[in-house]
Amino acid sequence: MALVLVAAAFTACGGQKAPETSAPAAPAEDASAPAPGDGDAAEKSYKVALVSDMAVDEAEWLQNLVAGLGDYQTEHPNIEVKVVEATQSSEYEPKTRALAQAGYNIIITTNSSMADATTAVAADFPDILFGSLDGVISDIADYPNLQEFGLNRTETGYLAGVAAACATKANKVGIVAGADEPVINAIVAGWQQGMRSVNPDIEDMVAYANTWTDPTKGKELGLMLVNEGCDVIAAAAGGTGVGGAQAAAEKGVYFVAWDVHYQDVLGDLELGSAVNFFDKMVIQFIEDAISGNFQGGKRVDYGISEGVCTFEYLDNSPLSDEAKEKIKAAYDDIIAGKIDISTEPLHK
Repeated sequence: MALVLVAAAFTACGGQKAPETSAPAAPAEDASAPAPGDGDAAEKSYKVALVSDMAVDEAEWLQNLVAGLGDYQTEHPNIEVKVVEATQSSEYEPKTRALAQAGYNIIITTNSSMADATTAVAADFPDILFGSLDGVISDIADYPNLQEFGLNRTETGYLAGVAAACATKANKVGIVAGADEPVINAIVAGWQQGMRSVNPDIEDMVAYANTWTDPTKGKELGLMLVNEGCDVIAAAAGGTGVGGAQAAAEKGVYFVAWDVHYQDVLGDLELGSAVNFFDKMVIQFIEDAISGNFQGGKRVDYGISEGVCTFEYLDNSPLSDEAKEKIKAAYDDIIAGKIDISTEPLHK
């Protein structure tokens, strides 16, 4: 069965060949769709839907997520996966509600923009399991059939900060951040703590873009950071981030990426990328829901230990062996629970 994508045709990731990398190690329930968590999941059928608040072709991470869900469905013929685009706020609740009315067992929505629509529908369909990807739902405890989940972004942010601190000679680094909101600030927090684990006296700057889709703004802020004395810059800002990479390439400074690699833009200036595998994270949530490990009324973060994120280098990364050893040591300490990383930035 082919993965169903509603509202747009999906094509894989825009044509760039993946570079060589390395890293530290329902109201209408029926017999064909039993409640997740009941009995032997492998012998039962499930209907799963993901509602995206943006078009799939707007972000590479989202394209990778959809591709991964397609592979997952191929490997699990008893699980039907539908991806629905709801790009206007007026579509959030109607499209989510339509999936509930159609008898989907597990419905996943995306981002804080869809939080109100998600809670409204979840309240009306208590027998359906809902997942909110980074919904930032303050009253999540009121919804036993709704689990918020996301990536533990502080962990990879910490590793990225270690990389930046190892590479800077000016003792000053900067990051273009997508927006001043909890998910991105968790990245900033990890980034700041990671660099200070290497050099407590390092300086850092944060520039909020307040947009995820404006490379021009990203480049403007990246150039500003360099002009302020940063000789390593980074960007955790979705599609805006490529502009930061362009600024680094123009000025000849090192760059740390998030979720993607910019080899074509940066050549040998990319230190590495804090890579998050959104497909593995969403699949882990689906598996948890099916197997009876759904945690309603709570937020669950998936991190390095679950294999959904890491810090990854291209073969031509300028990071020294010593720097890679420090990153690997931090990676191991995170898995061992030896590093406590706050989600609150040291400054903004």
